[in-house]
Amino acid sequence: MKICVDKIMEKRSLRLSVIGILSIALLCVAYGISDKISVDNTGDLYDYECLVKSFIVVLISIIVIRTLFSAIINPAEIRHNKKMPGILKYVVGALILTIAAVYIVTAIYSKSAMAIFTTLGASGIGIAFIAQDTLKELIAGIIISFQNDFRVGDWIKFPDGTIAKILRTKLTCIDLELLNDTRLYISNTKLTNASVINLSQPTPAHFNRIDVILEHDVPIEQARRILYTATANTPGLASREPLVVADAVLQNGILFAIFFKIPSYDVGAEMKHRVISSLVKHLHSHGLKVCEVGESINVKIVDNKLVKSFNDDDTTDAKTALRYSGLLKNCNDEILEHFATSMEKIVMKAGDVVFKQGEEGDTMFIIAEGVVSVSLDVSVAEEDGKVHKSSNVIATLSDGAYFGEMALLRGEKRNATVVAKSDVVLFKIRRETVKAFTEKYSDFAKKLSEAIVERSNENAAKKSEFMKELNKKADPIAEFMNAFKAFLGN
Repeated sequence: MKICVDKIMEKRSLRLSVIGILSIALLCVAYGISDKISVDNTGDLYDYECLVKSFIVVLISIIVIRTLFSAIINPAEIRHNKKMPGILKYVVGALILTIAAVYIVTAIYSKSAMAIFTTLGASGIGIAFIAQDTLKELIAGIIISFQNDFRVGDWIKFPDGTIAKILRTKLTCIDLELLNDTRLYISNTKLTNASVINLSQPTPAHFNRIDVILEHDVPIEQARRILYTATANTPGLASREPLVVADAVLQNGILFAIFFKIPSYDVGAEMKHRVISSLVKHLHSHGLKVCEVGESINVKIVDNKLVKSFNDDDTTDAKTALRYSGLLKNCNDEILEHFATSMEKIVMKAGDVVFKQGEEGDTMFIIAEGVVSVSLDVSVAEEDGKVHKSSNVIATLSDGAYFGEMALLRGEKRNATVVAKSDVVLFKIRRETVKAFTEKYSDFAKKLSEAIVERSNENAAKKSEFMKELNKKADPIAEFMNAFKAFLGN
């Protein structure tokens, strides 16, 4: 795309350059013709001649400026994705016009150049004395433009806490917009002299922080996994890698600091809203509730009568994880409670591999806490005939999700690699467990199949090739149920 834009700009620049050169050439010819208006360089005709020449020189200087910017500078800015400071453009234009004015006075009206510069120097001293503040602002504006520390669209923060967006940079001042849509104009010197923080550089994306206070008896690592998962699942963030740390121990609980990256400052309020919504949702699902909303979120255990001793090995229990996953949502509580007792809890660290693509497997997993990434190994044939293998992350799963069901229920090999993206708590379900429940409860296979097919249909982007073919059949639930019952030997 960039190559196409560059080619278009090159053609346009060439066309503008040709037009500019031809226009200047024609004006030069006109200048030569106008030199013959008067014969003896006296009288009214000579005055008209000087006026015409002056007009032609001014017109040539304007065309030179337009050609310089339209045919050379502007395309260069697009190609290099960097704008020339606006104030420097003013200086370049003023310099060309000044040269034209000096030429008109000296060459056309035959005045002394020394007298002109002497007059300009004396006038300049007087003007500088009168307008010294304006000159300070002008110099500060040149410094701001040249250093490129502040750009239009950047969000900045002043020492007093005021936050504003730069709408426009002028010769002597900066046009700002506050968070309440109020317009503010400040001098260039104030911007250069104050300790101003640019929230949008070096990149527009930056980190926001939200504090969450949990009661002292909440296990720190469990809380960290839950808060990480809630933040990572927030849509619209610039990065899916939040940072969650226990920041302080307070009188009313443990303070957790959550840092998350947003695309730009102007969407900070919306992103904060989304993160808090996700936090509240996940805290509820794991047996915590919001009891106070202020500058931070203060949560406590739902049942305040429970006496719970601190144990950092505590995690979400099997029944809560199973219920949250929806895997047995069509079964009654008796089956759910019985099935939960048969699941095995596994705690893994970030970076640990749950299983690899192509491996044999007879288990599936439910995520109780944390985040895992699902990647697919793809073989690509290169031009030299060699086969190059690459791993591509196709999905990110978090608490409430389950995976590996195809290997357990159909005997298929693992069709992807799953790696713990954060510290995770998983519950493993074995094939023997599913077989025992299928034999004990007549409709267990049908209800389990219904839940799996329904979950697969909710997210088409994460369907396996098996599920794509499955949905083409007349009765996918019955087909699925019969397939894995046959595999179990029933």
